[in-house]
Amino acid sequence: MIFLTSAGCIFCFIPYIIRGTVTNLRSFSMFKKLFLPVGILIAVLWALYSPAGGLFCKKYITTHAMIVVIFLISGMQIKLDELKFDRSFLLGLPVGAVFTLILLPFAGWAALRMMPWDPTLLAGLLVILAAPPTLSSGIVMTQQAQGNMMLAIAITVLFNLAAIITLPLVLGFLLGQTESGNVDTIKMFKQLILTVMLPLSAGYIIKKSILRSWYNKLLDYIPLTATIMLSLVFFADARDHIFQISVPTVILILGISLVLHLLSMAVPYWIGQALKMSIGDCKAMIFCGASKSATMALAMIAIAELQQSAAVVSCLLFYALQLFLDSALASHAGKYAGKALADPVI
Repeated sequence: MIFLTSAGCIFCFIPYIIRGTVTNLRSFSMFKKLFLPVGILIAVLWALYSPAGGLFCKKYITTHAMIVVIFLISGMQIKLDELKFDRSFLLGLPVGAVFTLILLPFAGWAALRMMPWDPTLLAGLLVILAAPPTLSSGIVMTQQAQGNMMLAIAITVLFNLAAIITLPLVLGFLLGQTESGNVDTIKMFKQLILTVMLPLSAGYIIKKSILRSWYNKLLDYIPLTATIMLSLVFFADARDHIFQISVPTVILILGISLVLHLLSMAVPYWIGQALKMSIGDCKAMIFCGASKSATMALAMIAIAELQQSAAVVSCLLFYALQLFLDSALASHAGKYAGKALADPVI
């Protein structure tokens, strides 16, 4: 009851906080950068305070419709013609993809499987660890850090395409080991094709063949808004389970998420160093290769039928920590790069 009252008070002040923030934003890009995390925060507080809105969206809009819309617009954002095939692409991407999409979730499972906690919390972490990079914020972070944008785009596009194959295989095995969720690998693959791959391809074809050069930047907010709505639905659905999670457990999840995310950033950096990539290439490997898509993770939670469990909590806690940590590190890396006059990447 105390938590509900506190959440309600915070929720009442959110519009004023946002209005003040938007008024003082230096640029439109900053507003876009804050749109998703602030929106998810509002959705979470709203769902915990009153689940009616999320349950309404679940019944009359459905999670599958939201996921299709997300990837239809995301397909319009893909720019395959900007991919640059060079040494970094041929060497760094395959190695980085194997680590990010396969080895990292297995490492997380091996390290955490013996912990005495709700298996759905572990499932949520495994889902986001297996997810590919986000289609937008990873590139934005790389740009802010003054890294190689072309490599960042290549990582984003190709890792997301590879994830269509790796996600059902990796999660089909790992979720089966944790005894949580729907572990039918074939069904997961079919759902990914129907709700992710086909809309993604359709969006790309529509952009190239029909819309061509026309694309309104406001369309970028459609997948972001749909992701926020998914958070609203999932937290409303799992509300009863969420209130059973203790504060020490939340702190534990954040600590584990911090360690795993730092590992996911360190290994791509070491890969870049081993392959003698430039500083800019290493930054792209760190900020884009290590980022995890909340959109794809939430889609997989729905496909694995985990939306009514605590999996969504650990998943979004990891995402929130990743978002704020990456933002701080990218800003620092950008300032450092600005002072390094001899940096060949800038």
